[in-house]
Amino acid sequence: MPTKSTTKTEITLAKEVKELTKEVKKLKKLEFIKILKRPWKYMWMSFLHGLMVGFGWVIGASVLVALLIYLLAQIQFVPYLGDFVTDVIEEVKSIQPLVEDKIQNGTEDLILEVPEPVETSTPTK
Repeated sequence: MPTKSTTKTEITLAKEVKELTKEVKKLKKLEFIKILKRPWKYMWMSFLHGLMVGFGWVIGASVLVALLIYLLAQIQFVPYLGDFVTDVIEEVKSIQPLVEDKIQNGTEDLILEVPEPVETSTPTK
């Protein structure tokens, strides 16, 4: 014979079962659970994610390199650094014809013969 306390317990239990049913339905709707049921879709999504991350790295690196080149071009006007940057640019320009000549002649190795530095004697006091 049911008592008052068992009916309260049954009512509470029924409410909890309904809440659990709602939560399970929510979980079934989650995309992650759907993806786990279809592993090929998960692999495809991971592949696309990897492509996008790699593409982002390339774009970001390109922007940073362009910014660095721009800043180095602007440094040319700074007195001490500008002289150094100008010397580096002149060296690169002087080597450029040698590289182009080796490319046009079809030589496979692009090792350039760099002349030995000329020793300058500095007067000592």
